[in-house]
Amino acid sequence: MSIDLTNVKLCIFDVDSTLTSTKSGATFRKSAQDWQWMPGRLEKLHALKAAGIGMAIATNQGGVAFGYFEVTDILRELQAMARIAGIPKGGLYICYTHPKASIEQFRAVDNRRKPGPGMLLEAMRDFEAEAEETLYVGDLPEDEEAAKNAGVAFMHASKFFEEDGSVALQSPPTRNSA
Repeated sequence: MSIDLTNVKLCIFDVDSTLTSTKSGATFRKSAQDWQWMPGRLEKLHALKAAGIGMAIATNQGGVAFGYFEVTDILRELQAMARIAGIPKGGLYICYTHPKASIEQFRAVDNRRKPGPGMLLEAMRDFEAEAEETLYVGDLPEDEEAAKNAGVAFMHASKFFEEDGSVALQSPPTRNSA
């Protein structure tokens, strides 16, 4: 059985530990090039594209804010990854800022940085998808909180990419009308 994506127009994915892992085995990238596809991810992304479901990426890349790698290097790697996955140009949303950044130009509190909803809301606007038509897939509590803050459904990457079993989508929170 498979996940029911009947009403999903846009699937937004986190990157690190959702779609990719490090080649080095480290928790975080040692360099912009320190990544590899996790098993089954690329095939699932290609199946989504074939099914006509819009796809985007929303990723915090705070390593730039601390000088671990340059914007141009991580951008080049993420663009290559998106191209391989079939994610359209314009479907890549990256937040380089961090509130405690060691590099001044990247030190900011930014609602684009997850758990803020900014990148998800931008993707929904650009793909003309309503909250109830959007699914965010990630691996961290910050990802789930970003989905909640954007009012969209969330699914943990381990559930979304599992091979067996049917998975019910978690509904977006209801809005109180006062």
